[in-house]
Amino acid sequence: MIEKDWLEKDEKYLSNALYRIFHLVIEKGEGPYLFTTDQEKYLDLTSGIGVTQLGHCHPEIVKASQEQLEKLFHISCVAHHTQNIKLAEKLAAILPGGIDNTFFCNSGAEAVEGAIKISRYQRPGRPNLIAFRPAFHGRTLGATALSSSKITLRQNYDPLLAGVNFVDFPNCWSCPVFKKSETCELECLDLLKRMFKLHLPPESVSAIIIEAIIGEGGYIPAPKGRFNYLKELRSICDQHGILLIIDEVQSGIGRTGKWFASDHYEIEPDIITMAKGLANGLPIGAFSAKHELMSKMPPGSHGNTFGGNPVSCTAAYKTLEIIERDNILNYVAEAGEEIIKHLSIELKDYAKVRGFGFMLGLELESKEKVDQVIQKCFAEKILILSAGTNALRIIPPLNTEKPLLLKTIDKLIGIIKSCS
Repeated sequence: MIEKDWLEKDEKYLSNALYRIFHLVIEKGEGPYLFTTDQEKYLDLTSGIGVTQLGHCHPEIVKASQEQLEKLFHISCVAHHTQNIKLAEKLAAILPGGIDNTFFCNSGAEAVEGAIKISRYQRPGRPNLIAFRPAFHGRTLGATALSSSKITLRQNYDPLLAGVNFVDFPNCWSCPVFKKSETCELECLDLLKRMFKLHLPPESVSAIIIEAIIGEGGYIPAPKGRFNYLKELRSICDQHGILLIIDEVQSGIGRTGKWFASDHYEIEPDIITMAKGLANGLPIGAFSAKHELMSKMPPGSHGNTFGGNPVSCTAAYKTLEIIERDNILNYVAEAGEEIIKHLSIELKDYAKVRGFGFMLGLELESKEKVDQVIQKCFAEKILILSAGTNALRIIPPLNTEKPLLLKTIDKLIGIIKSCS
């Protein structure tokens, strides 16, 4: 059946609510490439929106998953299972600081929901939460209430979760308090302090949730130069007994050249969420905290049916094992730094370049320019995504070979210049 026929069936039988960026029908993936039903080959710089950390259908992950499929598909909470325990132990070795205890679920949104629940459970009588604008934390109602990257995420879904309060993210490329980098004294932090003074008593707040690098809202890293915003935020949380949640759903599992983006800021969150890259494409999410914190939630206070199933846990364990064994974190850190320097020089007059590792954002002058670049890349059989209103995101698989990556980056540079 040709692609056109597949798309007709898609329109007839699948919900229109799920937006697809490219009207391709993909039949298989291999490494950094996707292949359509019409046998066209595309270079995937989207990684399934930051999911396939080691490329499509990595043979070792496929093999490990197949072997697990022959042993056990599913068990839910009926009993314990070995793969769940193995993965939790593996994560404890790479999580920041003393975080050593994990709850597995199915997605990033579920991980955020779990983080909300544990925060409120641990801070009874403190119903309020603080999130940052323009963050994205997921599509469930609680996670949607914490999100502000696009109006379409929230439109017609009110009333959402009560008690959510927003403050502007510290964007050094478009300062929320109109300061220049050379004169900045981290005045953006005053937005939070002013909120506490005027209308939101800090003792009413159970948690603050933040992305170390804003994802859907534009690929914007928190300040880490003259000032370390996340360290300051950690200090404020400690001062007021507020739990700090770092959302690493998109930025975690080696995407930035460290296991977690918050590692760049040398802080330890109280709770950390993860999902996308964890099992290289199989559905899994997680939220983690210190055993002391997690153990205060009694059995039955949270749960799900499919979360942390044996096959997904097996794929996740193998993903982490390969990243560690093949020294991929160092490769991503070094190659990412080289690419950022190259882009910054070549696109000095065309884009604001930012990011860490293989989580790179290119802010262009308008949404129209971003759309033009995406379409020109598509014509060259390169898939690339937008982020926020006027930025591109570059998120290739972490093991993409350097010559291919550099060649593609040069092609992208040429396309951006041609659109400007």
